[in-house]
Amino acid sequence: MRKEQHGYSLVEILIAIVIILVLAAFAIPNTATALANLKLRGSASDFAGLVQQTRIAAVQNNKTITILFGLPTGNGAYTDLNGNGSFDSGEPMIQFGGNVNQVAAPGGAPGAPTNLDASGGPLGWTATSGNISFNARGLPCNSGVTPCGTNVNYIFYFQDTRAFGANGWAAVSITAAARAKVWWWNGSSWIS
Repeated sequence: MRKEQHGYSLVEILIAIVIILVLAAFAIPNTATALANLKLRGSASDFAGLVQQTRIAAVQNNKTITILFGLPTGNGAYTDLNGNGSFDSGEPMIQFGGNVNQVAAPGGAPGAPTNLDASGGPLGWTATSGNISFNARGLPCNSGVTPCGTNVNYIFYFQDTRAFGANGWAAVSITAAARAKVWWWNGSSWIS
């Protein structure tokens, strides 16, 4: 009488391993891209939150307050409450996740999106460059002009470097009325 053996043969195990490896080859890049998108959007949203926090602080303290980029501990932004131009303990700050950096306007260079404020772009206004300040009324103004009284529009662009292909892009637009909006580049257009 022949005894039945239970279990899997070596061939069956190898076939299962090959199938798992093929599925992983498709899933890993998609998962890495999804995680990079989350970090990029999170960084842009965090910056929009810092913008609103700085705006409120300017009104509460009845003075002009500026947001600056660059932290001693990495990429990020902070509210310069005391106006000394450097990050001090206790000042509101955000740190960008992953490989996210604040960058200059992309300008539609190869592989980069068009500017949000470009001719025919979704905003319909021209942005001011440089650091954003908020005056005592809570309106954005040009930090390079004294007094900080002229209300201006701003756009800040964020980019991340990805392991599996093109860079991701996000942006935060701030209108002269201090409305902040987060944007994301989907590969062909800006989505808000």
